[in-house]
Amino acid sequence: MPTWDIKHSPNTITAAEKEQLAKSITSLYVSRGLPAFYVQIHFSEDIPGTAFVGGEPHANFAAVTIYHVARAFKSDEAKRRFLASVDEILNPVFEPKGMDWEYFIAEASRDLWKMNGLVPPEPGSEGEKKWAEVNKAVKL
Repeated sequence: MPTWDIKHSPNTITAAEKEQLAKSITSLYVSRGLPAFYVQIHFSEDIPGTAFVGGEPHANFAAVTIYHVARAFKSDEAKRRFLASVDEILNPVFEPKGMDWEYFIAEASRDLWKMNGLVPPEPGSEGEKKWAEVNKAVKL
């Protein structure tokens, strides 16, 4: 799983932009060999007066937390390439709006992950290919 939690100021990201972001983010991972259904994107619009930056309300901000479990970066170069890809997705949406944004990626141990009570198949395995084909977690 990669899970993206995108918390943002009210009325800053439209429904159409959310859908496009979700498709672009999913495509990023699918292009790197992950099944599409592994990818989760959650948008949460902050209620006015509940989000602060530097102790002050911020009317045009997005905080993106990206959790990685299905795969881990194998090199610094892989990290740089991935961050550049994230920028290619987020910058065109946030920059024209004059938004401020921040993101970070947290990697967790793959052996602490299950889907529908099942341990996911190893990366690139026949089991993972089957899961990708049916686009869901199934008993093998």
